[in-house]
Amino acid sequence: MKQVWYAAKDTIEVRDVPEPTPGYGEIKVKVAYAALCATDIHMVTMGILGAKPPRPLGHEASGVVAELGPFTESSGLKVGDKVVVNTRGQCGMCVECKSGRGQYCLNAKPPAAFAEYLTIHASAVYKVPDDADLKHYALIEPMACCIRAMDLAAIRHGETVLLSGCGGIGMILLNMILLSGAASITVSEPVAGKRETALAMGAQYAIDPLKEDFVEKAMEITNGQGFDHIFEASGVASTAVPCTKAIAKCGKITYFAVFSPSFEMPLNLYELYRREASVQTVFSSPSIFPRAIRLMPRTQMDKVVGAVVPLANALDAFDLFRKSIYPKIILECQP
Repeated sequence: MKQVWYAAKDTIEVRDVPEPTPGYGEIKVKVAYAALCATDIHMVTMGILGAKPPRPLGHEASGVVAELGPFTESSGLKVGDKVVVNTRGQCGMCVECKSGRGQYCLNAKPPAAFAEYLTIHASAVYKVPDDADLKHYALIEPMACCIRAMDLAAIRHGETVLLSGCGGIGMILLNMILLSGAASITVSEPVAGKRETALAMGAQYAIDPLKEDFVEKAMEITNGQGFDHIFEASGVASTAVPCTKAIAKCGKITYFAVFSPSFEMPLNLYELYRREASVQTVFSSPSIFPRAIRLMPRTQMDKVVGAVVPLANALDAFDLFRKSIYPKIILECQP
Protein backbone atom coordinates (compact mmCIF):
# COMPACT_ATOMS: atom_id res chain seq x y z
CA MET A 1 0.00 0.00 0.00
CA LYS A 2 0.99 3.65 -0.30
CA GLN A 3 1.97 5.65 2.78
CA VAL A 4 3.46 9.12 3.33
CA TRP A 5 6.73 9.31 5.28
CA TYR A 6 8.92 11.96 6.83
CA ALA A 7 12.00 10.56 5.12
CA ALA A 8 14.73 13.08 6.02
CA LYS A 9 15.14 16.73 7.04
CA ASP A 10 12.68 18.76 4.94
CA THR A 11 11.90 15.66 2.87
CA ILE A 12 8.58 13.85 2.40
CA GLU A 13 8.12 10.66 0.38
CA VAL A 14 5.21 8.50 -0.76
CA ARG A 15 6.39 4.94 -0.16
CA ASP A 16 5.09 1.49 -1.03
CA VAL A 17 4.95 -0.47 2.24
CA PRO A 18 3.36 -3.75 3.36
CA GLU A 19 -0.31 -3.60 4.29
CA PRO A 20 -0.58 -3.91 8.10
CA THR A 21 -2.18 -6.81 9.97
CA PRO A 22 -4.09 -6.10 13.20
CA GLY A 23 -2.60 -7.52 16.37
CA TYR A 24 -4.27 -8.35 19.69
CA GLY A 25 -6.88 -5.75 20.54
CA GLU A 26 -6.32 -3.87 17.28
CA ILE A 27 -8.61 -2.76 14.48
CA LYS A 28 -7.56 -2.47 10.85
CA VAL A 29 -9.08 0.64 9.26
CA LYS A 30 -9.37 1.28 5.55
CA VAL A 31 -8.56 4.99 5.53
CA ALA A 32 -10.99 7.02 3.44
CA TYR A 33 -9.69 10.53 4.06
CA ALA A 34 -6.84 12.09 6.02
CA ALA A 35 -6.43 15.83 6.51
CA LEU A 36 -3.21 17.82 6.35
CA CYS A 37 -2.39 19.77 9.48
CA ALA A 38 0.26 22.43 10.04
CA THR A 39 1.69 20.03 12.62
CA ASP A 40 2.52 17.55 9.83
CA ILE A 41 4.44 20.29 8.01
CA HIS A 42 6.18 21.47 11.18
CA MET A 43 7.30 17.95 12.07
CA VAL A 44 9.24 17.87 8.81
CA THR A 45 10.53 21.46 8.87
CA MET A 46 10.99 22.08 12.62
CA GLY A 47 11.00 18.65 14.27
CA ILE A 48 8.16 19.60 16.62
CA LEU A 49 6.82 17.03 19.11
CA GLY A 50 10.18 15.30 18.93
CA ALA A 51 9.62 14.09 15.36
CA LYS A 52 12.67 12.50 13.76
CA PRO A 53 12.97 10.72 10.41
CA PRO A 54 12.20 8.16 9.24
CA ARG A 55 8.59 8.00 10.41
CA PRO A 56 5.10 7.89 8.89
CA LEU A 57 2.89 10.98 8.97
CA GLY A 58 -0.78 11.89 9.39
CA HIS A 59 -3.03 12.13 12.44
CA GLU A 60 -6.48 13.33 11.24
CA ALA A 61 -8.38 10.46 9.65
CA SER A 62 -11.68 8.79 8.90
CA GLY A 63 -12.40 5.46 7.29
CA VAL A 64 -14.14 2.10 7.44
CA VAL A 65 -13.42 -0.92 9.62
CA ALA A 66 -11.68 -3.44 7.37
CA GLU A 67 -10.75 -6.17 9.86
CA LEU A 68 -11.11 -6.96 13.56
CA GLY A 69 -8.05 -8.25 15.34
CA PRO A 70 -8.18 -10.87 18.12
CA PHE A 71 -9.93 -9.86 21.37
CA THR A 72 -11.86 -6.93 19.86
CA GLU A 73 -15.28 -8.56 20.02
CA SER A 74 -16.38 -6.39 22.93
CA SER A 75 -15.51 -3.15 21.08
CA GLY A 76 -18.97 -3.04 19.50
CA LEU A 77 -17.35 -2.44 16.12
CA LYS A 78 -17.94 -4.53 13.01
CA VAL A 79 -16.47 -4.71 9.53
CA GLY A 80 -17.95 -1.96 7.37
CA ASP A 81 -18.57 0.54 10.19
CA LYS A 82 -17.66 4.13 9.41
CA VAL A 83 -15.15 5.34 11.99
CA VAL A 84 -12.72 8.05 13.02
CA VAL A 85 -9.42 7.36 14.71
CA ASN A 86 -7.38 8.88 17.51
CA THR A 87 -4.21 7.96 15.65
CA ARG A 88 -1.84 8.32 18.61
CA GLY A 89 -3.78 5.87 20.75
CA GLN A 90 -2.82 5.30 24.37
CA CYS A 91 -1.32 2.35 26.20
CA GLY A 92 -3.40 2.74 29.38
CA MET A 93 -0.41 1.64 31.47
CA CYS A 94 2.05 4.55 31.70
CA VAL A 95 1.92 7.22 34.40
CA GLU A 96 0.30 9.74 32.03
CA CYS A 97 -2.48 7.38 30.97
CA LYS A 98 -3.12 6.36 34.57
CA SER A 99 -3.34 10.04 35.50
CA GLY A 100 -6.08 10.61 32.91
CA ARG A 101 -3.74 12.32 30.45
CA GLY A 102 -3.78 9.82 27.61
CA GLN A 103 -2.89 12.53 25.11
CA TYR A 104 0.60 12.47 26.66
CA CYS A 105 0.94 8.68 26.55
CA LEU A 106 4.60 7.72 26.88
CA ASN A 107 4.20 4.60 24.73
CA ALA A 108 2.00 5.91 21.92
CA LYS A 109 2.93 4.81 18.39
CA PRO A 110 3.73 7.51 15.80
CA PRO A 111 0.53 8.47 13.95
CA ALA A 112 0.35 6.98 10.46
CA ALA A 113 -2.90 8.17 8.90
CA PHE A 114 -1.54 9.18 5.48
CA ALA A 115 -1.95 5.63 4.22
CA GLU A 116 -4.43 3.30 2.57
CA TYR A 117 -4.74 1.27 5.79
CA LEU A 118 -3.76 1.63 9.43
CA THR A 119 -4.00 -0.56 12.52
CA ILE A 120 -4.60 0.75 16.01
CA HIS A 121 -5.97 -0.37 19.36
CA ALA A 122 -9.76 -0.63 19.40
CA SER A 123 -9.97 1.92 22.22
CA ALA A 124 -8.83 4.61 19.74
CA VAL A 125 -11.47 3.84 17.10
CA TYR A 126 -14.83 5.64 17.28
CA LYS A 127 -17.93 4.72 15.28
CA VAL A 128 -19.66 7.59 13.44
CA PRO A 129 -23.15 7.69 11.88
CA ASP A 130 -23.78 5.47 8.87
CA ASP A 131 -24.60 8.52 6.74
CA ALA A 132 -21.49 10.45 7.82
CA ASP A 133 -19.59 12.39 5.16
CA LEU A 134 -16.15 10.98 5.85
CA LYS A 135 -14.44 14.01 4.29
CA HIS A 136 -15.92 16.10 7.11
CA TYR A 137 -15.43 13.50 9.82
CA ALA A 138 -11.72 13.31 8.99
CA LEU A 139 -11.62 16.58 10.94
CA ILE A 140 -12.86 15.10 14.23
CA GLU A 141 -9.34 15.12 15.74
CA PRO A 142 -8.79 18.88 15.23
CA MET A 143 -12.41 19.44 16.29
CA ALA A 144 -11.61 17.71 19.57
CA CYS A 145 -8.62 20.03 20.03
CA CYS A 146 -10.85 23.04 19.39
CA ILE A 147 -13.47 21.85 21.87
CA ARG A 148 -10.66 21.49 24.40
CA ALA A 149 -9.77 25.12 23.73
CA MET A 150 -13.38 26.16 24.28
CA ASP A 151 -13.53 24.23 27.55
CA LEU A 152 -10.43 26.03 28.79
CA ALA A 153 -11.50 29.46 27.54
CA ALA A 154 -14.97 29.22 29.13
CA ILE A 155 -16.56 31.94 26.99
CA ARG A 156 -19.63 33.47 28.62
CA HIS A 157 -22.67 34.54 26.63
CA GLY A 158 -22.35 38.09 25.35
CA GLU A 159 -18.53 38.27 25.46
CA THR A 160 -16.37 39.52 22.60
CA VAL A 161 -13.94 37.26 20.76
CA LEU A 162 -11.07 37.77 18.33
CA LEU A 163 -9.70 34.88 16.27
CA SER A 164 -6.24 35.44 14.76
CA GLY A 165 -5.66 33.13 11.79
CA CYS A 166 -8.29 31.52 9.54
CA GLY A 167 -6.32 28.56 8.27
CA GLY A 168 -7.60 25.02 8.72
CA ILE A 169 -7.55 24.92 12.51
CA GLY A 170 -8.68 28.54 12.72
CA MET A 171 -11.78 27.84 10.64
CA ILE A 172 -12.63 24.78 12.73
CA LEU A 173 -12.16 26.86 15.87
CA LEU A 174 -14.40 29.55 14.35
CA ASN A 175 -17.15 26.92 14.12
CA MET A 176 -16.84 26.35 17.86
CA ILE A 177 -16.76 30.07 18.66
CA LEU A 178 -19.92 30.65 16.60
CA LEU A 179 -21.70 28.10 18.81
CA SER A 180 -20.34 29.54 22.06
CA GLY A 181 -22.71 32.43 22.75
CA ALA A 182 -20.14 35.11 21.95
CA ALA A 183 -21.91 38.35 21.06
CA SER A 184 -19.31 39.77 18.70
CA ILE A 185 -16.74 37.78 16.74
CA THR A 186 -13.82 39.32 14.83
CA VAL A 187 -11.25 37.51 12.67
CA SER A 188 -7.77 38.66 11.69
CA GLU A 189 -6.52 37.04 8.50
CA PRO A 190 -4.25 38.27 5.67
CA VAL A 191 -5.82 36.12 2.89
CA ALA A 192 -8.90 37.88 1.49
CA GLY A 193 -10.70 34.68 0.51
CA LYS A 194 -10.41 33.30 4.03
CA ARG A 195 -11.68 36.56 5.54
CA GLU A 196 -14.68 36.40 3.22
CA THR A 197 -15.39 32.79 4.20
CA ALA A 198 -15.18 33.68 7.90
CA LEU A 199 -17.68 36.50 7.43
CA ALA A 200 -19.98 34.20 5.45
CA MET A 201 -19.85 31.71 8.33
CA GLY A 202 -20.99 34.32 10.84
CA ALA A 203 -18.08 36.49 11.99
CA GLN A 204 -19.10 40.15 12.29
CA TYR A 205 -15.76 41.89 11.64
CA ALA A 206 -12.56 41.10 9.75
CA ILE A 207 -9.09 42.64 10.06
CA ASP A 208 -6.41 42.48 7.36
CA PRO A 209 -3.25 42.50 9.53
CA LEU A 210 -1.06 43.31 6.51
CA LYS A 211 -2.91 46.54 5.74
CA GLU A 212 -4.43 47.54 9.08
CA ASP A 213 -2.92 48.09 12.52
CA PHE A 214 -4.02 45.02 14.45
CA VAL A 215 -4.23 46.64 17.89
CA GLU A 216 -5.70 49.91 16.65
CA LYS A 217 -8.43 48.10 14.72
CA ALA A 218 -9.15 45.79 17.66
CA MET A 219 -9.67 48.77 19.95
CA GLU A 220 -11.87 50.48 17.36
CA ILE A 221 -14.12 47.42 17.10
CA THR A 222 -14.41 47.08 20.89
CA ASN A 223 -14.81 50.79 21.65
CA GLY A 224 -11.43 50.86 23.35
CA GLN A 225 -12.17 47.96 25.71
CA GLY A 226 -10.23 45.16 24.05
CA PHE A 227 -11.52 41.62 23.50
CA ASP A 228 -12.71 39.36 26.30
CA HIS A 229 -11.14 36.40 24.52
CA ILE A 230 -8.41 36.18 21.89
CA PHE A 231 -7.53 32.91 20.15
CA GLU A 232 -4.20 32.93 18.31
CA ALA A 233 -4.39 30.20 15.64
CA SER A 234 -1.97 31.46 12.99
CA GLY A 235 1.31 30.42 14.58
CA VAL A 236 2.95 33.51 13.09
CA ALA A 237 5.45 34.96 15.55
CA SER A 238 4.63 38.58 14.68
CA THR A 239 1.03 38.09 15.91
CA ALA A 240 1.91 36.77 19.37
CA VAL A 241 2.75 40.02 21.16
CA PRO A 242 -0.03 42.19 19.60
CA CYS A 243 -2.57 39.81 21.12
CA THR A 244 -1.40 40.91 24.58
CA LYS A 245 -2.08 44.54 23.61
CA ALA A 246 -5.64 43.87 22.43
CA ILE A 247 -6.96 41.86 25.40
CA ALA A 248 -9.61 43.36 27.70
CA LYS A 249 -9.45 43.63 31.49
CA CYS A 250 -9.97 40.15 32.98
CA GLY A 251 -9.64 38.73 29.46
CA LYS A 252 -7.98 35.50 28.34
CA ILE A 253 -5.56 34.87 25.46
CA THR A 254 -5.50 31.30 24.16
CA TYR A 255 -2.40 30.51 22.12
CA PHE A 256 -3.76 27.62 20.09
CA ALA A 257 -1.27 27.36 17.22
CA VAL A 258 1.98 25.42 17.40
CA PHE A 259 4.79 27.98 17.28
CA SER A 260 8.37 27.22 16.32
CA PRO A 261 10.24 25.52 19.20
CA SER A 262 12.86 28.26 18.98
CA PHE A 263 10.39 31.16 19.29
CA GLU A 264 10.40 32.94 22.65
CA MET A 265 7.82 35.68 23.14
CA PRO A 266 8.64 38.85 25.07
CA LEU A 267 5.89 39.29 27.64
CA ASN A 268 5.21 42.37 29.72
CA LEU A 269 3.75 40.87 32.88
CA TYR A 270 3.01 44.31 34.30
CA GLU A 271 0.63 45.00 31.42
CA LEU A 272 -1.14 41.69 32.02
CA TYR A 273 -1.21 42.35 35.76
CA ARG A 274 -2.92 45.71 35.29
CA ARG A 275 -5.62 44.00 33.27
CA GLU A 276 -5.74 40.81 35.32
CA ALA A 277 -5.47 39.06 31.96
CA SER A 278 -4.48 35.42 31.59
CA VAL A 279 -2.67 33.32 29.01
CA GLN A 280 -3.65 29.76 28.08
CA THR A 281 -2.25 27.12 25.74
CA VAL A 282 -4.03 24.06 24.35
CA PHE A 283 -3.04 20.49 23.53
CA SER A 284 -5.85 17.94 23.21
CA SER A 285 -7.80 15.25 25.01
CA PRO A 286 -8.95 11.93 23.52
CA SER A 287 -11.98 11.87 25.84
CA ILE A 288 -13.47 14.71 23.74
CA PHE A 289 -13.80 12.60 20.56
CA PRO A 290 -17.40 11.49 21.32
CA ARG A 291 -18.44 15.10 21.93
CA ALA A 292 -16.88 16.18 18.63
CA ILE A 293 -18.71 13.41 16.77
CA ARG A 294 -22.05 14.52 18.24
CA LEU A 295 -21.33 18.15 17.40
CA MET A 296 -20.27 17.62 13.79
CA PRO A 297 -23.79 18.03 12.27
CA ARG A 298 -23.95 21.58 13.69
CA THR A 299 -20.73 22.73 12.03
CA GLN A 300 -20.04 24.30 8.63
CA MET A 301 -17.29 21.93 7.49
CA ASP A 302 -18.30 22.36 3.86
CA LYS A 303 -16.72 25.82 4.10
CA VAL A 304 -13.60 24.46 5.80
CA VAL A 305 -12.73 21.59 3.45
CA GLY A 306 -10.93 22.91 0.37
CA ALA A 307 -8.98 20.78 -2.09
CA VAL A 308 -9.16 16.97 -2.09
CA VAL A 309 -5.95 15.37 -3.41
CA PRO A 310 -5.22 11.66 -4.10
CA LEU A 311 -2.83 10.03 -1.64
CA ALA A 312 -0.46 9.18 -4.49
CA ASN A 313 -0.11 12.94 -5.11
CA ALA A 314 0.54 13.80 -1.45
CA LEU A 315 3.64 15.85 -2.31
CA ASP A 316 1.44 18.12 -4.43
CA ALA A 317 -0.92 18.49 -1.45
CA PHE A 318 1.97 19.58 0.81
CA ASP A 319 3.03 22.15 -1.80
CA LEU A 320 -0.56 23.39 -2.05
CA PHE A 321 -0.74 23.70 1.74
CA ARG A 322 2.23 26.07 1.74
CA LYS A 323 0.40 28.41 -0.66
CA SER A 324 -2.24 29.03 2.04
CA ILE A 325 -5.16 29.09 -0.42
CA TYR A 326 -7.54 26.66 1.30
CA PRO A 327 -8.45 26.34 4.97
CA LYS A 328 -8.10 22.56 4.89
CA ILE A 329 -6.64 20.11 2.36
CA ILE A 330 -7.76 16.49 2.42
CA LEU A 331 -5.97 13.41 1.11
CA GLU A 332 -8.23 10.82 -0.51
CA CYS A 333 -6.53 7.64 0.63
CA GLN A 334 -8.15 5.01 -1.57
CA PRO A 335 -7.10 4.72 -5.25
